[in-house]
Formats: sequence, structure tokens, C-alpha cells
Amino acid sequence: MIKLRNHGLFGLLTYTYVISLFPKSDLIRALILVPILLYSIVVLDKLNPKVEVFKLSYLDILLGVLSAIPYILIIYEVRSFTVLIPITLLLLSLYFFHERKSMWGNVVGTAFISALSFILTLFVNNPFYLLIPSFWTLYTFTQALYVEYKIPYRKLDRKVLMVSWSISLFLLITLSIYLNAFLILLALVEPSVRFFKPGEKLKSSKEIRSLGRGGMKRDLLFVTLTVVTSYLVFFRV
Repeated sequence: MIKLRNHGLFGLLTYTYVISLFPKSDLIRALILVPILLYSIVVLDKLNPKVEVFKLSYLDILLGVLSAIPYILIIYEVRSFTVLIPITLLLLSLYFFHERKSMWGNVVGTAFISALSFILTLFVNNPFYLLIPSFWTLYTFTQALYVEYKIPYRKLDRKVLMVSWSISLFLLITLSIYLNAFLILLALVEPSVRFFKPGEKLKSSKEIRSLGRGGMKRDLLFVTLTVVTSYLVFFRV
């Protein structure tokens, strides 16, 4: 049995995998991804605390390189400009951690994991290889900002959260209109209410755990709505 310290990381990568398979995907290729992602979860769980303080051993670096090899091979096969998105986010996350800006390192790092969907959707031949990853990545980026805003000791203005989601909405609505996928916009209703009215910060650090649990449930709702509506859009049900 795999024992993990960061269950949020496991949930995020699992959601990223699931959302990458809809509305349509190649079953064999989807199954091939399972062991790759399981190894990725174990490695990320081990390396994440060390990356945050930039204290990596040679063994840690080797594990990271081995974890990256399958993705490099997939990138070589699909050869799409969209793979530059997760690569850029990874480099940005490492930069922020190196500069001791852990909050932004965590936010961008979260978006990086979600942005792996840009690679996964292409590998499984998902026809919505641009729409689905865009929704998921922009949502999780702003969701990460929401969490950071709510933490009592983080000095993050709610305006940053609101601006981030405003830009995300503009991009996602424009993309949905261009691809004639209006129905999928329903997935944006709940996060829009939450991000534009985030409320006050938590009163105590003890509330962070419950914030995380609530976030996972909302992520599940977003994934479910995105999956269902994308299916309806693709098959014109």
C-alpha cells in the first residue's frame, strides 16, 4: 500500500487524470498512464517538501528525472505548443521556491500539476485537448490563490484573487464561445460566487484542515460538472 504525506497532492493528480479522459479518450492509452501517474504521485510526495526549501540530494534529482522521462516521451510524440504551459509553470514554481517565495511557489506548483492535463489529453487523444485543460488549470490556479488568501498569516489581498478569476473567466468564456461549447460554462458558476465573494480570512490556523477538506469537495464538484457538460457538448445530447 502506498503511504503518502500529502493527500491533497494525491487528490489533485487523480482529478487531473480523470478530467483528462473526458469527453472521449483512448482506453489503452488511458490505462498506460496509470502506473506513470502512480510513480509521479510517490515522487512528488517525497520531493515536494525538499523542493520548497531547495534541499535536494543526488538521489532526489535522479528520482525526479526518472519521473519526467515518460512525460518527455509523450511530449516528443504529441509535439504540441500547449505542452509549453506545464513546462513554463514548473520552471516558474522552481524559481519562486529558489527565491524563498513559498506562497507563489505553492500556487504555481499547484497549477503545474493541473496543467499536466495539457499533456495527458493529447496522449489519450481527447478531442477537447485545449478546452478541458484550460478550464482545470485556470480553476486550480485561482483555487490555490483562494486557499492562500484564507490562511490567516498570508498577506494576500482578495483583489489578487478576484483579478485572477476575472482574467480566467474572460479567457474561458472566449474559448468556449470559439469552440461552441457554451454548456461547459455551467462549471464556472460555483467558483465564480466563491472567488468574487471569498469572505474573511480564517480566524485560526486550526481551521486550515477543514478548509482543505472543503476545497477537495468543491474540486470534485467542478470536475464532475466539467466532465458531464463536456460529454453533453461533444455528443450533442
